[in-house]
Amino acid sequence: MVSFWTEVLKYFVAFLFGVGGVKLLDIIGEKSKFKRERKAVKEDKLEEKEDEVKELTKTVDRIAKVQGDQTLQLVALQDALKCVLLDRVIHLGQSYIRDGEIDFDDRRRLREMHNSYHQGLGGNGDAEAIMKAVDALPLKNH
Repeated sequence: MVSFWTEVLKYFVAFLFGVGGVKLLDIIGEKSKFKRERKAVKEDKLEEKEDEVKELTKTVDRIAKVQGDQTLQLVALQDALKCVLLDRVIHLGQSYIRDGEIDFDDRRRLREMHNSYHQGLGGNGDAEAIMKAVDALPLKNH
């Protein structure tokens, strides 16, 4: 004999498990939704980082191009300065040799120009003979 209370208890347990089952499905659904949203946020952040890397790469490439252009300009300026200094050292050296004497300060300045040309700019020694002749000149008496 099944009592009234047994039937009520049976319906109550079925109702309770039914509501619990629905709640369990809701929790599972929300957890799944949370994971999908979190995955989407992570993917968005990854895309943002990839975009930033692309922009930084473009910036670095532009800087490298500018630096390359500036390096070419610097080399051209160094070559031009080397030519001008060589011409000036030879011209002044020939003038002093022609005069047969040189002032101490003039020889010091000419030596500085030659050192800048030869050592600083990598000159090739074209003015060495003139500099030896200039160094052999007697000093002017004031």
